[in-house]
Amino acid sequence: MQANNLYRPILALFALLLLLQGCGGTPPRPDDTEAVKQPPSLQAQAASLIEQGEHAAAARLLEQLAASLSSPEQEQIRLDAAESWVKAGDWQAVKQILSQLPTPQLPATLIPQTQMLKAELALHQGMIDHAIDLMQPPPSADAPLPLQRRYHRNMAEAFRLSGNRLESARELSELDQLLFDEEARLANQRQLLQGLMVMTDTALTLLQPSPPGTLGGWMELARIAKANIDDPTLISTRLEAWQEDFPNHPALPQLLTGQRAESAEQLLQFDAVDHIAILLPRSGIYAKVAQAVQDGLLAAWYQQPASRRPQLRFYDSSDPDTILDSIDQAVSQGAKAIVGPLNKQALTLLLKSDGFPIPLLALNHTSDGGTPPANLYQFGLSPEGEAQLVAERAWLEGHTSALSLTPSGDWGERIAESFRTRWLTLGGVLVEQQQYQAKENDFSAPIRSLLNLDESNERRRVLQQTIHRTLEYEPRRRQDADFIFLAARPQKARQLRPQLQFHHAGQLPVYATSHIYSGAAEPEKDKDLGHILFVEIPWLLDQEDQSPLSRNQLKRLIPSIEQRYARLYALGIDAYNLLPQLPALAADTNRSLDGKTGTLYLDHKNRIHRQLAWAEMRNGRARLTGYAPRIEAPLGNEQLIELELEPSAAEQQPVTPFTPEAVVSP
Repeated sequence: MQANNLYRPILALFALLLLLQGCGGTPPRPDDTEAVKQPPSLQAQAASLIEQGEHAAAARLLEQLAASLSSPEQEQIRLDAAESWVKAGDWQAVKQILSQLPTPQLPATLIPQTQMLKAELALHQGMIDHAIDLMQPPPSADAPLPLQRRYHRNMAEAFRLSGNRLESARELSELDQLLFDEEARLANQRQLLQGLMVMTDTALTLLQPSPPGTLGGWMELARIAKANIDDPTLISTRLEAWQEDFPNHPALPQLLTGQRAESAEQLLQFDAVDHIAILLPRSGIYAKVAQAVQDGLLAAWYQQPASRRPQLRFYDSSDPDTILDSIDQAVSQGAKAIVGPLNKQALTLLLKSDGFPIPLLALNHTSDGGTPPANLYQFGLSPEGEAQLVAERAWLEGHTSALSLTPSGDWGERIAESFRTRWLTLGGVLVEQQQYQAKENDFSAPIRSLLNLDESNERRRVLQQTIHRTLEYEPRRRQDADFIFLAARPQKARQLRPQLQFHHAGQLPVYATSHIYSGAAEPEKDKDLGHILFVEIPWLLDQEDQSPLSRNQLKRLIPSIEQRYARLYALGIDAYNLLPQLPALAADTNRSLDGKTGTLYLDHKNRIHRQLAWAEMRNGRARLTGYAPRIEAPLGNEQLIELELEPSAAEQQPVTPFTPEAVVSP
């Protein structure tokens, strides 16, 4: 008994040691603790970097990890790396990864993700049709939701880039049904509505589906949002009527509330700009041009109720050297916003300023890449911007090789260079470019050189000398070009088109800037311009325009208006309507204003850009065919823009601005 009592503590200790051994083995020594910890895997490190927004660093780690794996894990990690490169904005890295994937041997589970990445790369490169082809067929209804959402988002972007806002909205409407997060839905619905607001009222009305359904409801809502910019006090009434017409529409209540708030904010902005200074030249070569801009501005001013019309005060900016003094004077006299100046010398001086205390909307453009002075905005009719739109339209339609025919001189060279730069950036080939003398009427020489007809004739001459026989021969134009880019004013365009046809280029598509069209219906004169596609301001093409400032109403307001200044009247109207919208456009670069000179939007350099319409001459009349896509990253290669008109000596006389009695003038 005593022996048992003696061994009992020893046995208990032995049992305890066995228990500890079974629970975890020998505990590590304090100096071995760090050796036990394992470093996080490359995949875990990449995930952490992605959470921190370091997508490029994450992509590099994933590529490193993929190199150590075998198929199919290797391909999956490479695709994950490509996704990170997309978020990092390095499309060259995305392209490289996609080119390395063994496409025919890819597991079926990886093909949808691969195709979506390829489609997104094609969209980035401007290859819209190819991107759409890569996404066909659409995902089935039982496909993973992320894949379905990605498909509709990419299709919406493809249609938006091609200028088809209606189909883009249709895709976003489909996407809306697949989103369950309210914040994501609201952002998507705002994008949908803003896209439709780019369309004209006429297009929204004519393209309304029957029955209207969900998409028709979105289109009607866009018309309400657009129509009430000038009279926002009616927004609540119109929205309530819309809700009665579309009781089951998926538009979120927050979206409608936002429209009411935006309308109220616009009203405050309109009322805040209660004194506007107008800086335009009263004499010199641009006096008539300034008069047209001013007439358009005053026509817009008259459209507002008398109680809401701001005070206008006019200042003579004929001498560019005094422009800063005029601005100081306008501010001291109470101006809340300024329109002008018009000429490039004055704008050059403004660009050297430190900034301005009130918004100043200059009626010209510059490509200065530096930070613009505070409160300086630039708005003008840029021929360079039109040339860029031509390049984009031709590229989107599948053309790859271009011919360029432009007039000699500074104006023609600027347009030619703008087209060339944009075309080459998109990936196109400029096969040949020629200039013609605008003062001449026979353009055979530059056209023959453009089409390589001289070389064709030389081949015939050599062959005839070789065989000592006269050959019946029709010169053969070059076959390595898809289309012709043409810049010409109406009279010269009417001469150039038949001569191009005579020299065997009748089957080549011709794309042109707005300068080929006078702005007036002249069927007999323009019948030779058939099948030329050209960009133009919507105001000159919308035959159904019933708005208060339609062209017909402007003629009644100002009987003395001249047709050749039509675009300048539109510039004045838009300049006036832009002023109270500038803060909203600056705060959201996705926002736009439906103007007479196009759909207007602001870039990060405070430059107003224009989305224009596309037209074609049919039986001598300009017919609207569609709308140009929005340039997301305008090339900054245009020079300070000289006004395109060439004033005659008679037009260089001083002009007294029209100032109605209600307008204060110095």
